[in-house]
Amino acid sequence: MPETCTSPAGVETLLPCADLRVGLLGLGEVGSAIAELALTKPAALGRTVRIVSALVTDPGARVRIPGVALTTDPATLFAAAPDVIVEVLGGLEPARTLVLQALGRGIPVVTANKSLLAHHGVELWRAADAAGVPLRYEASVIAGVPFLDTLARRQLAASFTGLSGIVNGTSNYILSRMADGTDYPAALDDSQKCGFAEPDPSKDVDGIDALEKLVILLRQFAGSGVLPDAIEVRGITALTRHDLVHARKLGGAIKPIVSATWAGETIEAFVGPAFVPLTDPLAHLEGTTNGIRFVDERGSVLFFAGPGAGPAVTAVTVLDDVLEAIRGGCALPIVRRTAHVRTPTTPWILRATSRGRLPSGAAIADLLSAYGVWAERTSTGGVTGGEGVWLLTYPCSRDRINAAAGALAAAAPCDTFVMRARV
Repeated sequence: MPETCTSPAGVETLLPCADLRVGLLGLGEVGSAIAELALTKPAALGRTVRIVSALVTDPGARVRIPGVALTTDPATLFAAAPDVIVEVLGGLEPARTLVLQALGRGIPVVTANKSLLAHHGVELWRAADAAGVPLRYEASVIAGVPFLDTLARRQLAASFTGLSGIVNGTSNYILSRMADGTDYPAALDDSQKCGFAEPDPSKDVDGIDALEKLVILLRQFAGSGVLPDAIEVRGITALTRHDLVHARKLGGAIKPIVSATWAGETIEAFVGPAFVPLTDPLAHLEGTTNGIRFVDERGSVLFFAGPGAGPAVTAVTVLDDVLEAIRGGCALPIVRRTAHVRTPTTPWILRATSRGRLPSGAAIADLLSAYGVWAERTSTGGVTGGEGVWLLTYPCSRDRINAAAGALAAAAPCDTFVMRARV
């Protein structure tokens, strides 16, 4: 029986008191935050977590962390006999190969790599199951709100039929600034200065980061092996501050949404900016705050919200996962079905702008109705050098709204743009 330790709260635990040896794959911002946090030995851990080796591309180009041996050779890292491997390399390779090697050696793995899990999650989970070791990934989706493991252990409580959420804090921060009157380029620049957006922000603003997180959520809660390229994704780069202002006039807010519902073998899903009514709690999440809303077959709602992931937040959740990995059991997702993914029928926001005069709202509504698109509410106002109209429509398909928008652009003439709405 392992030696017991006493936590700061005076509770005995069966965790052994010896140092917990961790091999770190990657020493970028997140990896460095993990190593630095481990050095402080947070009292809540009840034991010392020691980074015995860190795999890097170029040791000479990295800031050295006391006590952490750097290597460019995976064999050297494995030879250090880590109890747990933490993967924060990002990307697909060599992360996939190294995680498979670790699992094949019977070493538990903790990862925060959403791209890896989105594209190779099924393969990795099967490898972990075959090896009988944990593969933990709590930090991959909203690291500041650790809900994945809790729900994985409560399968009846997690029998959901749909979800919607804001899972990318950078995009939400940018849209929050735009709602205050800032143009997109300035809002993006501000997010980069604050450290929320990368120098190349494309994964955030093009919706790819959110898409990968949705795939992970669908694996866990819908039991589906869907891949990222099966899901509709749009970015926020075409939005203007006027869109945010007029969304408020129409009774809602524009948020970077992931949305999915499932029944049988069918999933309806999309990722992108969407109008959300003010009655929805997602409409009120500002800045980098993330949130996710689950719905079950009875219509009951479970809602989680909290800070978006940054290096410090991610490091805390990763180290918690390290301790859980040593404790043993891990409820891995079960892929129960091959899903057919289709784009949902939803309401839409249609924006039309012109440097000249636009037809009246009634005339525009008449033209749209000829294409089977019916306007519920409208808002009009000036834009730089012209005027604009924003229409909230009743539900229809993307093909139908695109055809109507194209006809309006030709008839007015004007520029048009459409985005989904949730009402």
